[in-house]
Amino acid sequence: MASLKEIANGFGSLFYLVNPYESMYKTVEDMPHPNVVEKAGSYFFVLIVLEQLVLKWKGKPGIRLNDGLMSIANGFIMGIKDVLIKGLLMQGYFYIYDHHRIYELPWDSIWTWIIAAVGSDLAYYWIHRAAHEVNILWAAHQVHHSSEEYNLTTALRQSFMQAFGSWPFYLPMAFFVPPTHVIIHSQFNLLYQFWIHTEAVKTIGPLEHILNTPQHHRVHHGSNRYCLDKNYAGVLIIWDRMFGTFEWERPGEDIVYGLVDQPQYFSPMRHQIHYYVKIVEKANTMDNWSDKLSAFLKGPGWFPGTPRLGDIMQVPERQNRKKYDPKVPSWATVYAALHFLLLFMAYDNFIRFNVGMSQRTVTLVIGLLIWTLSNIGFIFDKRPWDWFSEILRCSFIMALQIYLGSLQGFQIPNEIVFWAFLASWGIASAAFLAKFITLSTSNNIKKD
Repeated sequence: MASLKEIANGFGSLFYLVNPYESMYKTVEDMPHPNVVEKAGSYFFVLIVLEQLVLKWKGKPGIRLNDGLMSIANGFIMGIKDVLIKGLLMQGYFYIYDHHRIYELPWDSIWTWIIAAVGSDLAYYWIHRAAHEVNILWAAHQVHHSSEEYNLTTALRQSFMQAFGSWPFYLPMAFFVPPTHVIIHSQFNLLYQFWIHTEAVKTIGPLEHILNTPQHHRVHHGSNRYCLDKNYAGVLIIWDRMFGTFEWERPGEDIVYGLVDQPQYFSPMRHQIHYYVKIVEKANTMDNWSDKLSAFLKGPGWFPGTPRLGDIMQVPERQNRKKYDPKVPSWATVYAALHFLLLFMAYDNFIRFNVGMSQRTVTLVIGLLIWTLSNIGFIFDKRPWDWFSEILRCSFIMALQIYLGSLQGFQIPNEIVFWAFLASWGIASAAFLAKFITLSTSNNIKKD
């Protein structure tokens, strides 16, 4: 069980309130595993619950379950990516630091820690700005902006692919900053950004001029015209002020969250990949190779004859749309929520024990995790195949349990899990049969 100091340190890391001397490491092998982001799940949960209580007290709407769970599901997908690549993207940094560094800053110096913190935050600003101004990078980052809500679960809505476009921005520091400092500060920077995804905090006073805050980041997530391409900061809002991308939140003008061209589905894997398809389709409409290349490298709003980032005046001052919110029966919502809880426990187990798993087991678990969160999205989207896919999933998992037994360290006994999936198989079968009968009856009525 965690000590009070460990709990305090865990919550402190979400606000960059950490002891520098306890977060300096000589080698990567000395760094904690799981890392500070992977260990933050319970602290995220506590703050999410606290946020809901504050919003209820203020009379504001809380999390929509379908949107909130799918935001967290996208966070799981990002976590799966981290398991698969296991630090691969830092290899370029290691190579430059080991073979071409100009000066070696001492790993145990407070000044190295501060330089790395500021340098990592500046790198993040340009990562974030590029992710909005280069269409192929936006294809990944748009996942984070695809929620029409703005709460702490939105912070967890992340892309599988974004890290692949981020690592080059840290390379200039490789000429003098030890890799461990960049790794730990990129994690602290990410954790800090969790708490600013909320409408429960209006302002934090004078610190608004220095730090990135909920007020500033609400603007960044808006699809209102004045919000677009503003407030890219991670921790320090000074970068936006320096580089001309800062915008204050406008009193009296409600912010409409989400994308300018908002997808009408919850399916997490579809959110992860759909924009890459859109870019290819856009490029295929171009008449020459220069424009085809520009479809990938210029801004999301660019078209031939417009500026590099497109014509912002073509975007409405304020979006006028209803939130995507298909109504599903209460029992289906409960079913999806319970299976999401099982998914969360399986994901937590996978993060803690994947190092000792074979490649085949890792692949199998990842496949099941993605299948599960996809099915939950199908249920919330009311897709025609939702319950049929769920029948297949439950059947496969029961067969797998009979063949392999329980997962190492899983919190629920194997027998209970088996019976839970057997009951789920029955529910999914009944739901599929009911949908089939309803559809058949409807078709017969139309024929008559």
